[in-house]
Order: sequence, then C-alpha cells, then structure tokens
Amino acid sequence: MKIVLMMLVALWTLYAQTLPKMAFLGYDKKDWLVYVTQEDGTVKAIKLAQEPHSFDYNFKTGQILYIGSDGTLRLYHQGTERELKFPETTSSYIQPSFSCKKDLAYAVELINGNSKSTKIVSIDLKDDSLTTVVQQNSSQFEPSEINDQTLLFTNLVCNNGCGKLIQEIWQKDMIMGESNQLTLLNAFSNNPSVHPDGHWLFFSSNKNGNYHIWGKDLHTNDRSIPVTMGTTSDTFANAIGNGAFLYIRQNKSNFSIMYGDIKGKSYEIKLLKEYNKIRQLKVNSCK
Repeated sequence: MKIVLMMLVALWTLYAQTLPKMAFLGYDKKDWLVYVTQEDGTVKAIKLAQEPHSFDYNFKTGQILYIGSDGTLRLYHQGTERELKFPETTSSYIQPSFSCKKDLAYAVELINGNSKSTKIVSIDLKDDSLTTVVQQNSSQFEPSEINDQTLLFTNLVCNNGCGKLIQEIWQKDMIMGESNQLTLLNAFSNNPSVHPDGHWLFFSSNKNGNYHIWGKDLHTNDRSIPVTMGTTSDTFANAIGNGAFLYIRQNKSNFSIMYGDIKGKSYEIKLLKEYNKIRQLKVNSCK
C-alpha cells in the first residue's frame, strides 16, 4: 500500500509540473464540500457553514463565494464567512464568479426569483453594492472574465414556444459596451472558458446528443468543433492555455477529472482520493 501511495504521489508530481491548481465540489457520501488540490497531491477539504449549491474559488486569496442551501450568497475566507447583504428585493442570485480585480465579483440576478428574467450584476465585495453589467431581452447566465475588458456569458432563448431551449456563448466588451455572439450551434451550450493568454474558447454542448467539450478559435471565423466524443458526458471545461483544457467526465456513475487538448489528446488526472460525485471544476483564470 505504501509503495502504491508513493507511486501516486510521484505521478501527481509529474502532473503538477504542467497542470494548474484545481478546486471542485466533491460528494463525500454525506455532504458536498469544496476541495482544493495541493502541490503534494493531497486535496484539502473546506467545509462551509452551508452546503454549497454553486461556488467560485479565488486562487489568489483563498476566498470562496457560494450560494448556500438557503439560497443566500455567502463569502468565506480563512475559516470565517458572512452573508452578503443586498437591498431589500424580490430577486435572488446564482452562479457567483470572482473577478480578477480585487474585491469584485459577478453573479446572475434572477429578477423576482425567476430564471426566465435575468441579468448579470457585478458585486463590490467591500460594501455589497450591485451594478448591472449585462441585460438583454433574453436570460443571461454563467458570467466569467476573459480579461480586464471582456466578460464571457451564456444567453438562453426559447425556440418554437419553448419546445427547445437554446443556449449560446456570448462575450461583452465592458469598455465599449458591445456584446457579440460567439457560437451558433442551435443547442444547449454552457460552462464557457477562455484562458487569459489563449485564443481557444472551450465549452460543453449537447449539439450531437451527449454533452461533450467543444472548441472555437477566437482568432478566426471558423465554426466550433467537437473535441471530445463517445458515450460519456463531458462538462465543466476549463481552458489552461496552449489549446488545452481540464474537464469533468461522467461515465455512468463514475466521475473523473480529465485533461484534454485541441489535438484530441486526453487522459484522466488521478487524485489521491476518490469521490462519489464531482461537479463545478475550477482553475485559476487570472494572470
């Protein structure tokens, strides 16, 4: 057993030379916890005051912004946490995401608590003030920064009387105030990710049936292309630069974290602990 553990640590050390630090939600047979990988191959578990429904991890400060089981938006840091206090409203908030700027984050505001009417807001974490940054005639979700100027998000529309939901990937120039659509798959596409030094957009889409990872070169007008395939479900893509990405693969009841790249290379990242379920994989998206 000791020899096996030493081999796993050596294997992780080899991975760690090229792979970034990761955070994810893992199920430990009882609770969903935030887990953060360490350089020695171990995984640190962080138990929050409430079970997290969605979260983001700040790889620079160690803060966690999450939606608790009671629906409130909460900020954790070094063992203490608080509920963010917004003005009295009928809105609720989901899908928090840290900005690369200090004390700034984003979230999706469900107007009147309804996902059919949303907008993306920025949050000043010093005083919990809100500013609307994206609001269109449809519903917007999953905000994340590409860089200081560009915000990535998804736009959900109803097709044929809601017989089919279509979600495409968009970006907004925060300085010019202009938004433009990046994908046109007429499918449900989500979890978009672009590395700040890269030009490949990676995301998950059910265009061909199962959810798989797709890629789009933002330097060209070429169409999006599938980069994983098979009978598995591939989700939560995270661009890590040089045309590579990490993602979660579900094969029946088995969950694993995978490495992939635009050339079709892929392999499983072996962690020193197994998890019943894994979701919402995160990597550092800031320079």
